[in-house]
Amino acid sequence: MARLLIADRLPLLLAGLASLVEDAGLTLVARCGDAAAAERLTAEHDPDIAVLDAALGLDILRRQRADGAARPRLMLLADADAQDALAEAVELEADGLVLRDAPLERVARCLEAVAAGEQWIDNDALRRGLGELGRREAQGARSRPLTKREADVARLAAKGLRNRDIAAALGLTEGTVKLHLNRVFAKLRVDGRAALAANARELGLA
Repeated sequence: MARLLIADRLPLLLAGLASLVEDAGLTLVARCGDAAAAERLTAEHDPDIAVLDAALGLDILRRQRADGAARPRLMLLADADAQDALAEAVELEADGLVLRDAPLERVARCLEAVAAGEQWIDNDALRRGLGELGRREAQGARSRPLTKREADVARLAAKGLRNRDIAAALGLTEGTVKLHLNRVFAKLRVDGRAALAANARELGLA
């Protein structure tokens, strides 16, 4: 059974998340309302999943990705108008991402997927995050190298696998595969799957 830590700035939302975790039959090992406590309790309890307010959890996600840590799996809840946070969470490949004002059943679906080892990004959060990333690229921001997940998706797409097959192979949702492919096309400056496959060797994908 997955062990969870939850952290959020709002006491009411924190209480709602705690009830959601308990209703899902998962084990809540700690809960808190600030970033320092979230880091301390994560180290102390070593949870399988941390459900974090994005304002508290992005620093943890940055360090985790830089260190290559496999756990805890991170599910972030972001404010709808926090475009920079949404874009960074998308780019850093949060294990789960959903808007804080999303219906409770959507938050529950995200939690269920993350607990099952999948990556789940809410469509509304994805759309807003991609919009901000697109705006940055339009302003001439230099593209970054492919992340490991993007490279995995790109290699399978270049071999001709469909999104649902890529999703099944990598433990992702189809929506998340679409997200990664959009980022791959933008970073590699190719205009679709056919170009990706035709230039796979030159792009380092074969």
